[in-house]
Amino acid sequence: MLRIYNTLTKRVEEIEPAEPGKLSMYTCGPTVYRDAHIGNLRTYMMADWIRRALMHHGFQVHHVKNITDVGHMRQELVETGGDKMILAALAEGKTVQEIADLYAGRFHVDEARLNIMDAHVFPWASQHIPEMLTIVGTLMENGHAYERGGNIYFDVPSFTEYGKLSRNTGADLLEGVRAEADPLKRDPRDFTLWKAAEPGRDVKWDSPWGEGFPGWHIECSAMASKYLGQFFDIHTGGVDNIFPHHEDEIAQSEAAFGEQHVRYWVHAQHLLADGAKMAKSSGNVFLIEELIERGFDPLSFRYLCMTVLYRHRMNFTFTSLRAAEKALTNLRSRIWQWSLEPGSNGHSAEADEYRRRFWEAIDSDLNLPGALAVTWEMVRSSLPGRAKMALLLEFDEMFGLDLHTAPASNSVNEEIVASLREREALKNNTRGNAPDGSRARPKTPLERRLDRWDAVSASREVPSRLDEPAEYDFTFILNAYGYPEDVRRCVDGMLRNSEGYSAEIIVIDSGSTDGTGEMLEEMQREHTKLRVFHCDHVIGDAASKNIGIKQSLGKHIIIVDGSAEIVGDILGTVADRLSDPSVGIFGPYGLTTDDMQHFHEEVDEGDADAMQAYCMSFRREAVNDVGLMREVFRFYRNLDIDYCFQFKDKGLSRSRRLLPAHREARAPAVDRAGRQSAGRALSQKLWPLPEALGQPTRPADHLRRQGLRRRIPSLILCQLSRTDLIPRLSFRS
Repeated sequence: MLRIYNTLTKRVEEIEPAEPGKLSMYTCGPTVYRDAHIGNLRTYMMADWIRRALMHHGFQVHHVKNITDVGHMRQELVETGGDKMILAALAEGKTVQEIADLYAGRFHVDEARLNIMDAHVFPWASQHIPEMLTIVGTLMENGHAYERGGNIYFDVPSFTEYGKLSRNTGADLLEGVRAEADPLKRDPRDFTLWKAAEPGRDVKWDSPWGEGFPGWHIECSAMASKYLGQFFDIHTGGVDNIFPHHEDEIAQSEAAFGEQHVRYWVHAQHLLADGAKMAKSSGNVFLIEELIERGFDPLSFRYLCMTVLYRHRMNFTFTSLRAAEKALTNLRSRIWQWSLEPGSNGHSAEADEYRRRFWEAIDSDLNLPGALAVTWEMVRSSLPGRAKMALLLEFDEMFGLDLHTAPASNSVNEEIVASLREREALKNNTRGNAPDGSRARPKTPLERRLDRWDAVSASREVPSRLDEPAEYDFTFILNAYGYPEDVRRCVDGMLRNSEGYSAEIIVIDSGSTDGTGEMLEEMQREHTKLRVFHCDHVIGDAASKNIGIKQSLGKHIIIVDGSAEIVGDILGTVADRLSDPSVGIFGPYGLTTDDMQHFHEEVDEGDADAMQAYCMSFRREAVNDVGLMREVFRFYRNLDIDYCFQFKDKGLSRSRRLLPAHREARAPAVDRAGRQSAGRALSQKLWPLPEALGQPTRPADHLRRQGLRRRIPSLILCQLSRTDLIPRLSFRS
């Protein structure tokens, strides 16, 4: 029987159903005003595997998965500053229900792609307001809730077992709310059961306490009790649900019903992406649709999740996903090849032993990595192919990888098979020794994508050439985040204005899926000085630039942002100014600071404390001392300032003044321990912009499209130059 870790008791327990032969399970489902990302979907797959394991043991599992829809959308937007997609949809006149329907539909599609079995019931929160009001009324009557200003709060001190799930108790208990402390509460730990509708709210319901909407936690208590009863067997969710959501659900349910709410609480750990928590602000939130766009089979992500225990943190990388896809393709190919072999008898004892070990791993706290290890041992064993196929298909009823579809999906039409046989016969110079062409299979979408060009998942996969002698005078580096027309414009400017110079151009295609990669490959074939590196996803601004820096072969490195275009000869000026060994970084957009907190662009020409990376240059030889960019910076913002201070740390802080009339900028430097000390200006302003260009600003539409560059409000673009020099940059949208 399945033994699982129970968050409530903090130990692995054998599941014993309340009703013999039947099990009831509730899963906290999606909030449908955004897409479910792969971290969310890992939690739903955990519930799916629990259900499959219980079904194997002969239990009838009744599964409920709620949909949290429009009830909190408006309030969430107010508290979080608003989701751009939702705000845009509302501005276009779409209703919140239409938005919820859209994302609910996408969620169901993603679950189907991952072969997650449909829940038996998908209750929508907004359709269960009467049930919620009934529970709130009961809590008011029995003294576990109180009313203040039209809001109904759960009285946490009245429930003595509060904190038994999360172990958040006493003075250390965090407030179980999402926003700031509510002055209407008796106790800051109290949480909202029903909230009075604020002015302008269009989604609200009548209640005995006035118009309002339900609290976040009451929804699950109402829907779970309606479809599974006041007590049921298993409740699943992510670890982020433990507190406050599930803790509050226990309190309100048990205070209302007078009995234990759930026997087994099971939670999936966080999924990290490239070693960091997934967050929109970090640019590392991935959707199933994005994996498909990059050529991956969604079930390769399911396979990947099987390699890590559900209650352990999992670090998602595209390198590991490629390995998972390769393993999945291997299993499918073996099923297909075994299906072509004749049947076999015997070997039942050996097969039974593999079967026993497989289910022993599954029943031991859903140990899918262990079960997967047993599976591969069986696959590589001496069992006949047909026997291995039968076992693997049996195991796949637990895995859910749809391996039974392999023979049909790998079939190739007879014309292609005949052609392959002919080709192999010619290769071997004899028709009689040709291999069976029926063993050929179509390439997967990922294999076809990888056939086009090599792609990397991290900068560490690209070797460094910094220890090689320089072959050029200049290296341009450009990060391309899609938008092929913009990229072509930038590259054309580099090509046009480097004629007559010894220069190369390195472009890092940062996971584009809009044709940018294909365009760059075409340009690379046309221009020998252009080199292109492809990433299989957006690896971050610092990591992408590090690829270019590591591969650079020019004495002087010039990093140009995709919003800028070189429209004049700048290379002579770069070489001249960087000939001064005291100059660290050289660029047109200098920043100064008086307090190390606010950087202002006040330098027209001369010394500066830091340089913005719209265009910045430095000597290649300096990188061996300064080092690469710190890859904690996934975005443009602050990366340039941080890299400038890497130069300052190495003593490259003296810069030559260009105009005696301008002051020498000085600012405190910060060493690695955070101490401040007086230091000379770090970077030098490279060249002023002509008045004809006006005040250069980053086009808002380009910023919005690219979605990967955000400036801190204190980082202001440079002031208009009063000197008209020929070298220039232009900003285009």
